[in-house]
Amino acid sequence: MGPERRMSYKTLNDKVRMRSLPAYLGAADRIVGVLINFAMDKRAAHRFSESYNSETAFGTLGPWAAKPFEKLSRVGHFGAMIVEGVRADGQNLLWITDQDEIAPNILKHAEATRVIGHLLNHYCTGDMGHFLFGTTASDTGDLLTEDLAAVPDLAAGGLNEVLARVGLDPDLEVPERLIAAVGNSVPLKIRYIASWLSDSSNALAKVNIAIDESHGGCWIRRITVQSIPSGIWVPG
Repeated sequence: MGPERRMSYKTLNDKVRMRSLPAYLGAADRIVGVLINFAMDKRAAHRFSESYNSETAFGTLGPWAAKPFEKLSRVGHFGAMIVEGVRADGQNLLWITDQDEIAPNILKHAEATRVIGHLLNHYCTGDMGHFLFGTTASDTGDLLTEDLAAVPDLAAGGLNEVLARVGLDPDLEVPERLIAAVGNSVPLKIRYIASWLSDSSNALAKVNIAIDESHGGCWIRRITVQSIPSGIWVPG
């Protein structure tokens, strides 16, 4: 099942997808849950990543390139922290990810499951139920798994664009409030997604987390996105 069949941020240049985007985001807002979006300064990546080592506390791993393994460990750390914050003892966990560089084939998928499972055991303080780690390749053909996985993809792509357009000084911290102007000079997909990210009044709550790195150290804070009808982008 190729990525061209799904909704994603990088495919929004397609006119059909763009026409369906407002309804798609509206449908996502009916999901009862929490959408947590991380925006991380590249300079802080080392704080949440682990270097590849074939010999681990949970057995031997096959060869991994450095960047995919660092990404896998980073995703695992963030995901495990979130799970610990919202789970209940004995609750089952189904974790779905894109079939990308952290789980590109059956062998790497199996090893990624071991890595994620190890990190969950490290963070979670109580007993868990069953843990299943799947990819969008397991979609049965109805595209429901693909559609669900596209929601955080759109959120991440949109927040990245907002931050890029604000043009923050790299030596300054990301402010707690980002004001995203949604005037006609801004691409339509960004206008839609910025407005969507700014609205947490629906069943789907949205949480945006910024992780900064500067000479003063590492800073982690929750940020809000506020959309306004204007032709400029300014930090709040």
